Amino acid sequence: MLIHDNIKIEGSCQGFEAKSLSYSPDGDKSVVIFNSIGRNSAHCLECGGAVHIYDKQQVNLKDMPLWKGIDLMLCFLGHRYRCVKCGKTYADKIPLRCPGTRITYRAAEWIKSFLKNKISVRAIQEITGIHWETIRYIQKGFIDDALARRQQELKEAGYKPKMLAVDEFAIHKGHSYATCVMDLETGEVLWVGNGRSMADFEKFFEETDPSFLSAVMAVAMDMNASYNRLIEKYLPHAEIVYDRYHMQAQYGKDVLGVVRLEEARKHNSVAKEIKERSEHSDNKEARLSLKAQAKSEMAQYSSLKKLRWTLLMSGANLSDNRTEQLNSILVEHAELAVCYAMKEEMIKLFSLVSADEALTGWTKWFKAAKESGISALVHFAELKEKRIRGLVAHAFFPISTGKLEGYNNKIKVAKRIAYGYRNEDYFFSLIRFLSLPSIRSSPEIP
Repeated sequence: MLIHDNIKIEGSCQGFEAKSLSYSPDGDKSVVIFNSIGRNSAHCLECGGAVHIYDKQQVNLKDMPLWKGIDLMLCFLGHRYRCVKCGKTYADKIPLRCPGTRITYRAAEWIKSFLKNKISVRAIQEITGIHWETIRYIQKGFIDDALARRQQELKEAGYKPKMLAVDEFAIHKGHSYATCVMDLETGEVLWVGNGRSMADFEKFFEETDPSFLSAVMAVAMDMNASYNRLIEKYLPHAEIVYDRYHMQAQYGKDVLGVVRLEEARKHNSVAKEIKERSEHSDNKEARLSLKAQAKSEMAQYSSLKKLRWTLLMSGANLSDNRTEQLNSILVEHAELAVCYAMKEEMIKLFSLVSADEALTGWTKWFKAAKESGISALVHFAELKEKRIRGLVAHAFFPISTGKLEGYNNKIKVAKRIAYGYRNEDYFFSLIRFLSLPSIRSSPEIP
């Protein structure tokens, strides 16, 4: 029966020979010692002069275990040489060593096999006992190779993106952001860069071959950043499409949210005034009546405070109970009713497929908003009317940043699994790697 105590090592490899296999006292580690059996070269690699041994060297490499639960270390005992003519020094070349690491090629391939099966770096470290930085180094090479192969495939196929999306995402706490560009047709992330300013986004165009972007027809983005200026500069042939979900979300926050809270505060103030009057009233019936009025005002206040998500939902998706509740509140709050009706009209405008109809519809919408006299709605319309062309473009190109927003969740999962990343270049490469078609099909993250 074969047991680990029976294993004997004897062999030679590129100027080294091994005849010793030893175990630690606890039996959880093993070491194979390789001794140098001669010089790699009898002559200097620079001038061809004679060389002599002037020192010793020892290099330890982590390898795959020979037996379950017993770590294996390869110890190479070699020499250092000096040229007697030019003084150049060099050492024995260590075989089996994966460049840039302290592990063997075999251990590196072992790690790659785990990475191909989408096993996390932490899990690989626990399985192999190899330091996580070494695993990340192997993974970085693995990622770079995959990205290079993908670029070569696209180049050979003559592929050029037509629809792009650009958005930002948080990489650290404390308002630290990065900018991401995605090909909406393939779902691949083409570029990731640190920061979210115009200067940061401009690096995308500086680092990308202009011919690769020559077929871009439209770019989806939100209105918060000034990315539109760079699109107009570098891609004058492409249409800018402003994202409908950002537009609706901002409307819900800056208009519906503001007006709803203003109406709620009015009821709260009235309730307090009535309550004070009831406390100073000597008439019992009048006091009871005032208390009932104050209770009614507070009920209205409470209803408005709870109405946030009902207002944001599309009217077509509301249940009968919510529709009835909403209508009863809107009847008594004219400004809120106007803002809600404007939101419903905005949703319809994003469903138009005719540019002429969209232009007419948006023009009327902005005019009605400014004539409403509702300060929050007027301010919103004045800001967004400047971007009317990008809103109308949605009729031509019904695209959005939704796919990129969804991919941001995968980025968050990657950060959470790794407890953050110290090296942003590595992190950005990982983001692109995870978007590749062959990788994206799996929910696991390496």
